[in-house]
Amino acid sequence: MVITIYNYAEIIIRRAQLSEVDLIREIIKEAYMKVKKQLSRTPGALQENLSKISRNIQMGTQYVALVGDTVVGCMRVQMTGNAGVISRVAVRNEFRKRRIGTRLVDYGENLLDHMNASYIDIEVYGAIDAQREFYEKLGYEELERTIREGEEIVVMRKSLMEEDVIEDDI
Repeated sequence: MVITIYNYAEIIIRRAQLSEVDLIREIIKEAYMKVKKQLSRTPGALQENLSKISRNIQMGTQYVALVGDTVVGCMRVQMTGNAGVISRVAVRNEFRKRRIGTRLVDYGENLLDHMNASYIDIEVYGAIDAQREFYEKLGYEELERTIREGEEIVVMRKSLMEEDVIEDDI
């Protein structure tokens, strides 16, 4: 059954619960299977086992998006030094194109801003233009490209620091 969303206020984002570990794994698997077809190796997200997802839930870094009582998306948000990191953003296929991924990232950015992150880094696969374009629309800029395990990884960054405004002396 497909639920039509007309009011985006119906999306709730919160920390994941241990009882949702299987749902999170299922959402990641569904979302990353499309990506897998375009890569030369299996994405790291598909290699994560339930215990790693459970550890992230216990550490409070795993979040879910709900429409009603249905978990429809997930992401991981954490701090590394003064950098925020958003990763494993995934939305069920039947709920895509409804701004749920955008809402997840916005929520993660707000969390990291309140944790005093200077910037947020996101890694995407170079072979997947849609990923890069999604984050560019949200204000992320390409920082660097690197090869990891035979795949090109694009590191994208968004600054959370307010730029100093220089006023002209009159």
